Amino acid sequence: MCGGGGGYKEKESASKLALAQQAATSLQRYGEVFVPLENAFIQDSLNAFGDDAYGGAMGQASNNISAMYEEGIGGYQAQQFQGGLDPTSGAYAGKMDSIRSAQARSMGQGVAQAGIGQTDNAYRGLQNVVRAGQGLQTDAMQGNVSRMNDQMALAGAQATKDFQKRSGPAGIAGLVAGSGTAAVTGGIG
Repeated sequence: MCGGGGGYKEKESASKLALAQQAATSLQRYGEVFVPLENAFIQDSLNAFGDDAYGGAMGQASNNISAMYEEGIGGYQAQQFQGGLDPTSGAYAGKMDSIRSAQARSMGQGVAQAGIGQTDNAYRGLQNVVRAGQGLQTDAMQGNVSRMNDQMALAGAQATKDFQKRSGPAGIAGLVAGSGTAAVTGGIG
C-alpha cells in the first residue's frame, strides 16, 4: 500500500497564472469602463419614456409641420388674390379656414405619430438592454433623425395634397413641395 508522502503540491504553470492575471485585469477594466457605459445606456433607455423625451419629439414634429404649412400659406394667399378673390369675402375666409383645418389635422397626426415613434424607440432600447444582458446580439435602432426625416417627408406630401386640393392650377404645388423638402432636409437638426 502506498502511504503517500502527503507533501506533494502541484504548482500552477506560469502560463495559467499569466492567463488568470490577464482575466482579472480585463474584468477590472470592464467594471471601471464598460459598466458605467452600460448603466448610462440603460438610463437613457428608461429616460426615453419620460415627459422630456416625448415633449421634444412631439414638439419638434409640431413645429416642423406648422412651418411647412406657414411657408405655403403665403403663396396660397397670393394665388387667391391673383385669382380675384376679395380678402374680405366669405369665400376667402372659407378657403383659409379650410387650409388651417388641414394644417391642424396634419399637425395632430404628426404629433401623434411622433409620440408613437418615441414609444417604439423606448421599447427598442429596453429590448436591446435585455438582449445585451443575455449576451445576445442587439438590434440596430433606427436613428431619431432618420425617423423624423421619414415623418417630415410624409407630412410634406400631405401638405402638398392639401394645398393642391384647395388650389386652382398647380401653381402652389411647386412652392409647397419645395418648402416640404426644405423642412425635411434643413429643418431637422
